[in-house]
Amino acid sequence: MLHCPKCGRHYSADFEICPDDQSPLQADATVSEPTPLDPLVGHTLDDKYLLEERLGIGGMGTVYRARHLLIDRPVAVKVLNERFVEDDAARTRFRREARAAGRLQHANAVTVTDYGQSQDGYVYLVMELLEGRTLRDVLAKEAPLDAARSVSLMLQISAAVAAAHEAGIIHRDLKPANVFIVQRAEVPAVVKVLDFGIAKLAAEALDEDEPMTLTQVGAMIGTPRYMSPEQCDGAALTPASDVYSLGVILYEMLTGTVPFSGSSPLAIAMKHTSETPRSPRELVSSIPPALEQVVLHTLEKSPEDRPANAAEFREELLATAERLGLEHAAITSSPNMAALRSVGTESPSGRLVIDISRLRENRAAGSEGTELTVVAQSPGVAAGNGPDIPPLQSTASRSFPKLLVPFNGSRKENKQLKVVVAVLAAILLIGATLAVRSLISAPIPQAAATATPSPTVEPSPSPSPTPGPSPNREVRKPAAKPTKESKSSSFVKKVKRIFRNPF
Repeated sequence: MLHCPKCGRHYSADFEICPDDQSPLQADATVSEPTPLDPLVGHTLDDKYLLEERLGIGGMGTVYRARHLLIDRPVAVKVLNERFVEDDAARTRFRREARAAGRLQHANAVTVTDYGQSQDGYVYLVMELLEGRTLRDVLAKEAPLDAARSVSLMLQISAAVAAAHEAGIIHRDLKPANVFIVQRAEVPAVVKVLDFGIAKLAAEALDEDEPMTLTQVGAMIGTPRYMSPEQCDGAALTPASDVYSLGVILYEMLTGTVPFSGSSPLAIAMKHTSETPRSPRELVSSIPPALEQVVLHTLEKSPEDRPANAAEFREELLATAERLGLEHAAITSSPNMAALRSVGTESPSGRLVIDISRLRENRAAGSEGTELTVVAQSPGVAAGNGPDIPPLQSTASRSFPKLLVPFNGSRKENKQLKVVVAVLAAILLIGATLAVRSLISAPIPQAAATATPSPTVEPSPSPSPTPGPSPNREVRKPAAKPTKESKSSSFVKKVKRIFRNPF
């Protein structure tokens, strides 16, 4: 087990540097005595939440697996670290996180169910218990991700951020470590956006909170590698600042690296404000150009040149994904069984094998109806249209209904079909054999007797007449035909002998 000397977080042996602050990880010191247990493990908060196990340590608090004793339900409890209990700004920020998350009612945002301070002085908030791993862990082992998977995850992340923007909340600390991926069996991955600890609520929702106590003018709050240029400058923030952070996350998912990095937070902040990010396709050439344009649009330096909020960014990303035929987790675009059968083939074992390339082509063409339209191409038009250029349609087009062949046949039905085919083949063979035998057994007509040709008298210089051909010779001359007939009859006998018993 390794830990970061700067933030104190622990990581497995797969990591070499801290993903958040880029500090080299150090091995835990070897001690002869057993490591002391967390004193809060086994503690009960307000006689309701029994802390069973420590899950992780963050910048402001420690997260525990707990159980709600009254309803016997597993939950996650985040307890404010003791060094911040007396810090009014930290306590206000912790309360703000609870309020910000509590206002969100979205499937992709973590659900906060309770907040309070126990009698023994612990400040805590209760959240739903999530099973899975963070996006930071996924990128550390699997980056870069393919385009379809990146789009699927980002659509869910942006949906949660869009809900926050609609509620008047700016997250301000969007990064892979604050994105949790819940993976269950036989269902797509579900994304949860976490940690609204430094979220900024709208002015009318601050109530008793004084904004100057949390964020001073010119202060830089957030994670430098994912901060917008205006956030690095300490300027006023808008929802477009979160859009920039979403673009950095999508950039990292597609390429495996962030647009800007440096030896210090200040060096990274300077690059965000002054340098142009490198083209993602220079790092991974398989990224679609249209998707690259979406990423670069979110990384514009000026907030006015980016999508105004996460909802506009998500609409742009969704339209691009639909045009490219990328499958994703949006409910409206999930392929139904009819679409899968139209691009699948049945294997000998009875399973349906889906052709992903054909499915993407169908989705890109937008063929969601029940008919397949075949359009005749105009003469002289090139066959290779671009992905964004619709094919030229001729005036003569016909629609052919799809033939959906059910793939639920059992092996027993397949055997019955084979038996029927074998019987039909046997009947055809017997019929052909009988026809051949009838032709062979038919009488062969004999050749008609031909008239004996008259003898030809050739003139001879001799006065004595030349005798003509004798009658016996004339009878012997056609005697060659019976020889052929005898050969033919012997051949017929052989054929009869072969076909006497065909089976």
